[in-house]
Amino acid sequence: MRCSVIDIGTNSVRHLICDIDGELIKTVKKDVKITRLGEGVSKSGRLNNDAVIRSIDIIRKYLDDAKDYNVTDIYAFATSAMRDAKDSDYFLDELSKIGLNTDIIDGETESLYGYLGASYGINKKDALVLDIGGGSTEFSYYNDNLIKKSFDIGAVRLTERFIKNDPPTIDEYNNMRLYIIDMLLPFIENNENITCNIIGIGGTITTLAAMSQGLKVYSREKVHGYVLSKNEVKRLLELLMSVKLGERKLINGLQPERADIIIAGTIILITILELLNVNSISASEWDNLEGAVINRFLKKNNIN
Repeated sequence: MRCSVIDIGTNSVRHLICDIDGELIKTVKKDVKITRLGEGVSKSGRLNNDAVIRSIDIIRKYLDDAKDYNVTDIYAFATSAMRDAKDSDYFLDELSKIGLNTDIIDGETESLYGYLGASYGINKKDALVLDIGGGSTEFSYYNDNLIKKSFDIGAVRLTERFIKNDPPTIDEYNNMRLYIIDMLLPFIENNENITCNIIGIGGTITTLAAMSQGLKVYSREKVHGYVLSKNEVKRLLELLMSVKLGERKLINGLQPERADIIIAGTIILITILELLNVNSISASEWDNLEGAVINRFLKKNNIN
């Protein structure tokens, strides 16, 4: 069976085409395009028309790809930006016009998809899966039942809220860090049994893994499973905070389109590592796209 999944996120729209053989998933094609659908949503509560047009254009191309690759079943889901937008029905109607029905999933479902994909791809069942996205950050780990929690802190959302200078000031850094701590500390204090074995998914973590290796050309093979130490994340954050946007865009491993939000994403990550008192995180290229495939098409999990 050949299927595809489209993830309509706050910062990017992603597409996975894969073959399913029993319980095996074989990637045929995986794409990501930054469209910033969530641009300004946290302030205005409404979708930006230009961002909608950019996203629709990319999704139309993904549907063409699915047709060219003879995909038999397509599943699409949208996350934080669409959860927040008051006019999300308009965007859903536009997607329907091009032949795509889309689910707006809640934070817990997003956490479930991330856990299934990352734990399957890294083959670790005792891990905490951390997903830092554009609009939200999800924690998921298994402790008798799957613990799933989503927070409205993401790289786009916090950039828009806290960063006004280039590069950000120390005050902006401190204010963002305190906000993240206030958001996360009650959950972390109430879940003292969280494993220190962490898998990271999402653009912030995979980008930092690529930057750490100085990749001039992005390689999923080199990023998948790469271990980022807390000290290395600190080093990369210091580098990012020391230069302006134009110079950040030239750093190997950092997509120019992500250079304006990578600092906020990295502050989220380093703050979480410090709150959990862990020294490293493993990057995973398997994420909520594969998790959606597992949940929807493999039907192999028994996690509620």
